[in-house]
Amino acid sequence: MNETPPKQVCSLLLAGGAGTRMNGQDKGLMYWRERPMAHWVAEALNAVTTALLISANRSLEEYRLLGQVLEDSNDFTSQGPLAGMLAGLIEAKKRGFDAVLVCPCDTPGIQPEVFQRLLTAWREQPDLPVIAQCDGRSHPLHGVYPVSLAGLLEAQLRDDNRRVMVFAETAGAKILDCPDAAEAFKNRNRPEDLMS
Repeated sequence: MNETPPKQVCSLLLAGGAGTRMNGQDKGLMYWRERPMAHWVAEALNAVTTALLISANRSLEEYRLLGQVLEDSNDFTSQGPLAGMLAGLIEAKKRGFDAVLVCPCDTPGIQPEVFQRLLTAWREQPDLPVIAQCDGRSHPLHGVYPVSLAGLLEAQLRDDNRRVMVFAETAGAKILDCPDAAEAFKNRNRPEDLMS
């Protein structure tokens, strides 16, 4: 009896934002607990996958220290996190991965255990994405997305719709409740958020 090989997943760290709420500074390189936020997220992602892609549009040399940097395609420059996700899905597919595990750079409290739970839930039905939910709030940028969704995502961006939750819902995303992980999903996107 031939066993199907396990589905392969790479990580995608989203660090391409404009940092408007950080006074224009590169959010992923802002320090939280004595390290840049992106470093915390990269460490958690690296604990559960073997390859790390990074969506970034500036500070490229710094991000290259963490993984392979992807820039948005010319068609979708400055189109938000979905443009970064599209670049990640396309690159992951080229490399032979089945899906990407996505996380934004501004949730440095994220833990590998949350990612592991997302991956386990995704493997139960790998043709659909799975996203996290905590305290009734969905977190579509914390999830696992099959590379087969690249065409659907590109079509949405061409329709000028950059809403991440719309994409997740259109793709039929399953919801994984993470009731004990509120701190892991806390966005730190203002200077004052870095103090706690």
